[in-house]
Amino acid sequence: MRRIAEFRTNGLARAGRLAAGFAVVLGCFDAGSAVAPLLPVKLPGALAGMVILAALLARHRGRAAVAASEAGALLLRRYALFFVPAGVGVMTGAGALWAAWPAVVAALVVSSLLALTVTGLTMRLMLRLRPPPPRTVLPTGCGHD
Repeated sequence: MRRIAEFRTNGLARAGRLAAGFAVVLGCFDAGSAVAPLLPVKLPGALAGMVILAALLARHRGRAAVAASEAGALLLRRYALFFVPAGVGVMTGAGALWAAWPAVVAALVVSSLLALTVTGLTMRLMLRLRPPPPRTVLPTGCGHD
Protein backbone atom coordinates (compact mmCIF):
# COMPACT_ATOMS: atom_id res chain seq x y z
CA MET A 1 0.00 0.00 0.00
CA ARG A 2 2.91 2.30 0.74
CA ARG A 3 4.24 1.94 -2.81
CA ILE A 4 0.90 2.99 -4.32
CA ALA A 5 0.78 6.14 -2.19
CA GLU A 6 4.42 6.85 -3.00
CA PHE A 7 3.75 6.39 -6.72
CA ARG A 8 0.73 8.68 -6.60
CA THR A 9 2.73 11.41 -4.89
CA ASN A 10 5.81 11.10 -7.09
CA GLY A 11 3.80 10.45 -10.26
CA LEU A 12 1.54 13.46 -9.79
CA ALA A 13 4.47 15.69 -8.90
CA ARG A 14 6.39 14.52 -11.96
CA ALA A 15 3.35 15.01 -14.20
CA GLY A 16 3.00 18.54 -12.85
CA ARG A 17 6.68 19.28 -13.51
CA LEU A 18 6.41 17.86 -17.02
CA ALA A 19 3.30 19.94 -17.74
CA ALA A 20 5.08 23.05 -16.47
CA GLY A 21 8.17 22.20 -18.51
CA PHE A 22 6.19 21.71 -21.70
CA ALA A 23 4.39 24.99 -20.99
CA VAL A 24 7.76 26.77 -20.72
CA VAL A 25 9.07 25.16 -23.92
CA LEU A 26 5.89 25.83 -25.90
CA GLY A 27 5.67 29.36 -24.51
CA CYS A 28 9.20 30.08 -25.74
CA PHE A 29 8.32 28.55 -29.11
CA ASP A 30 5.25 30.77 -29.41
CA ALA A 31 7.22 33.82 -28.29
CA GLY A 32 9.86 33.06 -30.92
CA SER A 33 7.19 32.67 -33.60
CA ALA A 34 5.74 36.04 -32.60
CA VAL A 35 9.10 37.83 -32.44
CA ALA A 36 10.70 36.34 -35.59
CA PRO A 37 8.75 38.46 -38.14
CA LEU A 38 9.73 41.62 -36.24
CA LEU A 39 13.47 40.93 -36.42
CA PRO A 40 15.59 42.66 -39.08
CA VAL A 41 17.13 39.26 -39.95
CA LYS A 42 15.01 36.51 -41.50
CA LEU A 43 14.99 33.86 -38.78
CA PRO A 44 12.65 30.89 -38.27
CA GLY A 45 10.32 31.24 -35.32
CA ALA A 46 11.45 27.93 -33.85
CA LEU A 47 15.07 29.09 -33.84
CA ALA A 48 14.13 32.39 -32.21
CA GLY A 49 12.18 30.39 -29.63
CA MET A 50 15.24 28.24 -28.90
CA VAL A 51 17.32 31.37 -28.38
CA ILE A 52 14.67 32.73 -26.00
CA LEU A 53 14.57 29.40 -24.15
CA ALA A 54 18.38 29.27 -23.88
CA ALA A 55 18.48 32.84 -22.56
CA LEU A 56 15.69 32.07 -20.09
CA LEU A 57 17.44 28.94 -18.82
CA ALA A 58 20.80 30.72 -18.58
CA ARG A 59 19.26 33.60 -16.63
CA HIS A 60 16.86 31.74 -14.34
CA ARG A 61 17.85 28.52 -12.65
CA GLY A 62 14.63 28.05 -10.69
CA ARG A 63 11.77 25.61 -10.85
CA ALA A 64 10.86 26.55 -14.43
CA ALA A 65 14.37 25.66 -15.60
CA VAL A 66 14.23 22.31 -13.80
CA ALA A 67 10.81 21.58 -15.27
CA ALA A 68 11.93 22.56 -18.78
CA SER A 69 15.04 20.42 -18.52
CA GLU A 70 12.97 17.45 -17.34
CA ALA A 71 10.55 17.90 -20.25
CA GLY A 72 13.49 18.24 -22.63
CA ALA A 73 15.06 15.06 -21.28
CA LEU A 74 11.79 13.22 -21.90
CA LEU A 75 11.71 14.49 -25.48
CA LEU A 76 15.34 13.52 -26.05
CA ARG A 77 14.70 9.97 -24.81
CA ARG A 78 12.03 9.67 -27.53
CA TYR A 79 14.08 11.53 -30.13
CA ALA A 80 14.12 8.69 -32.67
CA LEU A 81 10.35 8.97 -33.07
CA PHE A 82 10.74 12.46 -34.51
CA PHE A 83 12.56 11.00 -37.52
CA VAL A 84 9.69 8.70 -38.51
CA PRO A 85 7.80 11.39 -40.53
CA ALA A 86 11.01 12.39 -42.30
CA GLY A 87 11.76 8.76 -43.14
CA VAL A 88 8.24 8.26 -44.48
CA GLY A 89 8.61 11.43 -46.55
CA VAL A 90 11.86 10.17 -48.04
CA MET A 91 10.24 6.84 -48.90
CA THR A 92 7.23 8.59 -50.42
CA GLY A 93 9.34 11.00 -52.46
CA ALA A 94 12.00 8.45 -53.42
CA GLY A 95 11.09 8.81 -57.10
CA ALA A 96 11.75 12.54 -57.07
CA LEU A 97 15.02 12.02 -55.18
CA TRP A 98 16.10 9.35 -57.65
CA ALA A 99 15.29 11.63 -60.58
CA ALA A 100 17.47 14.41 -59.13
CA TRP A 101 20.20 12.25 -57.61
CA PRO A 102 23.17 14.22 -59.06
CA ALA A 103 21.89 17.41 -57.44
CA VAL A 104 21.22 15.60 -54.15
CA VAL A 105 24.71 14.06 -54.08
CA ALA A 106 26.31 17.40 -54.97
CA ALA A 107 24.35 19.18 -52.24
CA LEU A 108 25.37 16.55 -49.68
CA VAL A 109 29.05 16.72 -50.62
CA VAL A 110 29.19 20.52 -50.75
CA SER A 111 27.30 20.98 -47.47
CA SER A 112 29.48 18.37 -45.72
CA LEU A 113 32.68 20.03 -46.93
CA LEU A 114 31.35 23.44 -45.93
CA ALA A 115 30.42 22.18 -42.46
CA LEU A 116 33.87 20.61 -41.99
CA THR A 117 35.59 23.80 -43.16
CA VAL A 118 33.57 26.06 -40.87
CA THR A 119 34.11 23.70 -37.93
CA GLY A 120 37.87 23.59 -38.56
CA LEU A 121 38.16 27.36 -38.89
CA THR A 122 36.09 27.89 -35.75
CA MET A 123 38.27 25.44 -33.83
CA ARG A 124 41.43 27.16 -35.05
CA LEU A 125 40.06 30.54 -33.96
CA MET A 126 38.99 29.23 -30.55
CA LEU A 127 42.40 27.65 -29.95
CA ARG A 128 44.09 30.90 -30.92
CA LEU A 129 41.91 32.90 -28.50
CA ARG A 130 42.44 30.48 -25.60
CA PRO A 131 45.13 31.54 -23.13
CA PRO A 132 48.23 29.33 -23.09
CA PRO A 133 48.39 26.73 -20.33
CA PRO A 134 50.48 27.68 -17.30
CA ARG A 135 54.04 26.41 -17.35
CA THR A 136 54.92 24.04 -14.58
CA VAL A 137 58.36 24.45 -13.11
CA LEU A 138 59.88 21.24 -11.85
CA PRO A 139 61.99 21.46 -8.70
CA THR A 140 65.73 21.16 -9.17
CA GLY A 141 67.77 18.46 -7.53
CA CYS A 142 65.08 15.81 -7.76
CA GLY A 143 66.53 13.96 -10.70
CA HIS A 144 64.76 16.12 -13.28
CA ASP A 145 67.85 18.07 -14.31
